[in-house]
Amino acid sequence: MTREIINVEQSEYWNEKSGPKWVKNEDALNERLSILTNELFSRANIKASDKVLDIGCGGGDTTFQVSKLLANGGHVVGADISQTLLNHAKSKFSNIDSMKFVHCDAQNYLFDENYFDKVMSRFGVMFFENPSEAFKNILGSMQTNGSINFVCWTNMMENEFITEGMDIITKYTQKVLPEVTKDPGPFAFSDREYINGVLKSAGFKNINIDKVYTSISTKDSAEKDAEILMGIGPRARILSEENLSSEKMSMIKSEIVELCRKRISNKEITYKACLNYVSAIK
Repeated sequence: MTREIINVEQSEYWNEKSGPKWVKNEDALNERLSILTNELFSRANIKASDKVLDIGCGGGDTTFQVSKLLANGGHVVGADISQTLLNHAKSKFSNIDSMKFVHCDAQNYLFDENYFDKVMSRFGVMFFENPSEAFKNILGSMQTNGSINFVCWTNMMENEFITEGMDIITKYTQKVLPEVTKDPGPFAFSDREYINGVLKSAGFKNINIDKVYTSISTKDSAEKDAEILMGIGPRARILSEENLSSEKMSMIKSEIVELCRKRISNKEITYKACLNYVSAIK
């Protein structure tokens, strides 16, 4: 049952700013995130008959990936706060009986009670306005002994994909990377003790948080990679707020392209990454 969106700031951001950028660069971003997506699915261990909730499903690719594992009455619901992203998802994935998409704020949406066997999320839970209340609401939608699995970034400085090129942007704007806080955002769940506390307060048990060092790679050109780096995360926010001239933007991109070229090895550009893989039981 639909309820009013509580997290208005994130709704506006993912509908008006970040959502369209994701749609534009979806294939490139999914390629880069494939290694951690596969690890998340391995940990979630979805069965053919499971009823699954995919929180922050975005363009629907993870939801569709779940649907391919289902049979025997299995079903997946992709939930997202961005109507922009859900419209895109629906345009790609229609007439699939085992899946549907819901526009909602997971903090207060009235999901069916005691329904889902599995809940999962790829970078979708760090943006809640009130994480404890959101996870309480999600817990209520899960069957007894149902499991939740999600992946989130650790510290910003442990993730080169997020920080690469920032020195160049600082040179042209005098702006630096923002301080990481617990406010809604990509690094809100970087602290494992904080995650554990949020899930405990919501009522979850058997909480496990694995910090995993890995890498993110792409076969894209250095030019395309520079475009991606400048279009997402804190770099993109700074560049959009500064409203730089096209000449300065071109100079920034040219320098970031050179950084990307230096990373090429065996026809791939690779960045060190660090992630928290989180699981818990109702």
